[in-house]
Amino acid sequence: MYSKEKLNDYLNEICNYLEPNHSFLLDNIHRISILNDQILNYINQISLENETIENHLTFEDVCLLAREIIEQIDKDYLPSFDKLISSGELEFDYEQEDRESKCIIEYLDGNAIKQNIHICREFNYNDVIVLIHEFMHYINGRKYTNIREYLTEFLSIYFELYTNLYLLKKGIPSNELDAFARLKYFKNDCSILNKYEIVLFCFTKFGYIDDYTISLLQKYVFHIPKDIFEKECISVYQKLLKIEQKYSLEIRHNPKEMGRILSEEFLTKNYQYVLGTMLAFYALNYSKFEDVVFLNNHIHEYEGRSISSVCATLGVNINDKHFLDNVILSIVDYMKQVQIIIDANQIQKLKLLI
Repeated sequence: MYSKEKLNDYLNEICNYLEPNHSFLLDNIHRISILNDQILNYINQISLENETIENHLTFEDVCLLAREIIEQIDKDYLPSFDKLISSGELEFDYEQEDRESKCIIEYLDGNAIKQNIHICREFNYNDVIVLIHEFMHYINGRKYTNIREYLTEFLSIYFELYTNLYLLKKGIPSNELDAFARLKYFKNDCSILNKYEIVLFCFTKFGYIDDYTISLLQKYVFHIPKDIFEKECISVYQKLLKIEQKYSLEIRHNPKEMGRILSEEFLTKNYQYVLGTMLAFYALNYSKFEDVVFLNNHIHEYEGRSISSVCATLGVNINDKHFLDNVILSIVDYMKQVQIIIDANQIQKLKLLI
């Protein structure tokens, strides 16, 4: 049964955690919501159907090709990549059940003491793309800082997109990799954010959600039907309730972890993927490659600076009124470059929406 009081308790725990750890989300939830809804509308106009086939790439093939690409990005990464292979820190999963590739990092006093990359094989060139993505987490994850936490997905997604283009220019058949994979993930991430953004915004803007919240939202922000808002509140509540039940034992032993658990399971990774994907597509067209590589190598030196000031070093103004337009234009340009068959009318339609 839905409890508005319990929903407020959950949101309070989340905000208490976000304030010192993800203040960017709290401070910018309204603008992030607007950008998210607009980009979701654009992506919904695109057909992302793209079937891929398996091939006979071996473990060695994947590693050698990834090494070739890493050398193109920064030769100084090669010793780290070679160590990754020889040390056993890179694991390939040949089972079909677990489909989550990831870079796992354990920290002690802010320094990485253990790093592993786990790749779920798809047995085509997607394995190379995913390996590059996770390797960038591996490279910039040697020290934990908030600015790295905010921007690591941006950096990994940027080099993932670069790898897509590299492979296709190299002559890799387009049906042996899914160059639309990131856009599919992006659409899903935007859809998830769309389901909780209004509820979180209302809590940060107006305080505890009650019977008057909808009136304030309609009067000062935008109009949304009362029943729709209520459904979104119930949906967020049910999601958070399931998370609490899943981690009930851990929360019972340490109640102070409630906010972190709810946040990490529900929204922190999600909004980082949304923001990171926007920035990655933007930078693909409007930033210098060497500047992004420099940021990847020096990300920890930017601790204490705002995300907008760090992005400005790449020529990215996230507060510019044309920011989203440039993201969309970059997506359109990317679709042309990957040379996947797409109706020209779709591209024209997207341009008209900008």
